[in-house]
Amino acid sequence: MTYDLPQRLSHIADVDVVSADTSAFITAVDIDDAARTLADAMCDPDDAEELYGALASLWLELRLQWQRHNDVANYDLMRHGEAKPIDLVRGSISSYYFQRIESLLQPDQIQCLNQRALSLIDSLRHSMSHPDEAV
Repeated sequence: MTYDLPQRLSHIADVDVVSADTSAFITAVDIDDAARTLADAMCDPDDAEELYGALASLWLELRLQWQRHNDVANYDLMRHGEAKPIDLVRGSISSYYFQRIESLLQPDQIQCLNQRALSLIDSLRHSMSHPDEAV
């Protein structure tokens, strides 16, 4: 197997390819409307606590999308020796957006979100593997 990742990555960044696929990428991780809706709905200073809670939900949504794209890419890599570029790009976009949300949070809030997300993912995976066990 030849190492062709740089060429494939260059292909992803090709203006013609990106232009053709931009709407698919944005659709894959549609944060613009969600962020604007939250910002418009919770614009009063009295809404700060609720907005932080909504940011946590949006962060978790994006974190789970990233996890899904990362899982698909990893399994494709294990089984086929390569990951589909679209899955890598979608994972990168998800990661980019949840990192932007993190820029609005304090380090302890980010750590809490990461710990709880990993705990939730692990718990759900275990429950799916062992549905007869009590959680």
